[in-house]
Amino acid sequence: MTARARIALVPAALLLSLAPPQSGAAQASPETGASPAPAEAEAVEEVTVTGERAGPGLWKVRRGDNTLYLLGTMSPLPRKVEWRSREVESVLDRAQRLIPSSTDVDADIGPIKAVRLYMQFRKLRDNPEDGTLGAVLPPELFQRFESLRLRYAPRNTDMLERRPVIAAAELWREALERSGLTMRNDVGRTVTRLARSRKIAISEPQVRIDDPQGALAEVAKIPVDAEIACMAATLDRLESDLAAARQRAEAWSVGDVSALRPKANSDQQEACWSALMTSPKIAEIRERFDRAWFDIAVDSLEKLPVTLAVVPIEELLGRRGILERLRARGYEVDEPT
Repeated sequence: MTARARIALVPAALLLSLAPPQSGAAQASPETGASPAPAEAEAVEEVTVTGERAGPGLWKVRRGDNTLYLLGTMSPLPRKVEWRSREVESVLDRAQRLIPSSTDVDADIGPIKAVRLYMQFRKLRDNPEDGTLGAVLPPELFQRFESLRLRYAPRNTDMLERRPVIAAAELWREALERSGLTMRNDVGRTVTRLARSRKIAISEPQVRIDDPQGALAEVAKIPVDAEIACMAATLDRLESDLAAARQRAEAWSVGDVSALRPKANSDQQEACWSALMTSPKIAEIRERFDRAWFDIAVDSLEKLPVTLAVVPIEELLGRRGILERLRARGYEVDEPT
């Protein structure tokens, strides 16, 4: 039996944070990796963008009479924003193909193997030998983590058992939710729904993973120093840059590309991706994801008059991003107005 999953191109730590937050029961001291009973979380400033928003305009990549339109999506986004872009709808009215930002992952996973994968993930997400986060992190770093956990997720004590890269992702997700932001890519889902209603061909990049259990096992091989670097970068961002994340979400909502450009990739994303990329197998899978998407984009430019592609904006504007790679192939790129 073959199972298929769709994986968006998102920061690696968030990709790994698959389990929903739960409440733990027993709590102890920071030395053992737990905390006193939590008080109510303090009030956190939330984003204020509501209503219908179009987001940024489309990038246009041209080859002769063929045009690839690129919609740069943002995560996180304000939770209460309703996205609608007349420009995207107009392009879809003429498009022959949609390239979503997700990847169709093909793996031989029957019911028994699916259960084994789930159990394997549950084991890998926690520290080896029932270790606590307080025992793995340097004391000062753990105290910073606990201060932020008690602020944003005081009842989620399961984080205290997680390995650092997973705990960092869960804390980041909880902080975003408390701030009125969300990592859900509702924009991508909406574009796919609009394309289906117009009977447009949807070309999801396809990547086959022959050994999903082996790929998941690579998480256990991430050096602890790399995981700690991911945690430190996440705490830095929560302590000093969460307001900037809110501002970037608001900037995307109103189409202010200039405000998004200075720092397309955060230090947190770089550190957490780098932690995963220490595994050659995970790095190779990531490279195949990127190559599969890019190959379809090039094929569209060579063969089709109009294509719409959805891609995370950091993949467009970041170092060695998609726009730079397309320009390097000689294609003409027009920025949104």
